[in-house]
Amino acid sequence: MHGTTSAPRIRVPALFFKPFFRRTAVTISFQELASNSKPIVPVIALPTLESALPLADTLSSCGFTMLEITLRTDCALDAINQLRQQRPELIIGAGTVKNSQQLQQALDAGAQFIVSPGTDSDMITQARAQQVALVPGVMTPSEIMQAANLGMDTVKLFPAALAGGTEFISAMAAVFQGVKFFPTGGVSEDNVNQYLALPNVICAGGTWLTPTSLISRGDWNKIHEIAQRC
Repeated sequence: MHGTTSAPRIRVPALFFKPFFRRTAVTISFQELASNSKPIVPVIALPTLESALPLADTLSSCGFTMLEITLRTDCALDAINQLRQQRPELIIGAGTVKNSQQLQQALDAGAQFIVSPGTDSDMITQARAQQVALVPGVMTPSEIMQAANLGMDTVKLFPAALAGGTEFISAMAAVFQGVKFFPTGGVSEDNVNQYLALPNVICAGGTWLTPTSLISRGDWNKIHEIAQRC
């Protein structure tokens, strides 16, 4: 691993993508996608497009083949598009998707799954029509029930630590027996294994694997070191 960055690329605004990814005839569920990767999903806020490929290569070398690129930065959609074209072996999703317009932009960029901080029935309907896996965000039993009644079998507990963490998820197991949890927010290297030990947790997401400060300075060796511990 080297701390160097590739030559700058010309940024193509995501809104001008020509959608070229064909959806499969049968929707692949988030649980199916997650079963093909490590049970920890790096949740990534990319500061620059140029950092997308070296970061993905660093993570995939440690076995992380499912990445969530959050729509918290201007280059996120471009990065999803770039990774889908140049690293097709990886599973690339879009996170922090908050409305139908963002969902469509993420799909046009090639996102293979969608993660939202909340539950929106219109987005769920749209994702189902587009045959893409969507994980809605929840924080209360009422929101879990709403998502389950809309046909969702996996929900994102966010922010997991504030919602009650492992104790909350454990308590929900008997009530929502068909629902799996994808906790993020307050999940760390110190507690991730406690979450993954729960039978109703399909995977956990974390930003600690990819600190923005390390990405910004291209410290792939340090990120590799963190990822190797997980």
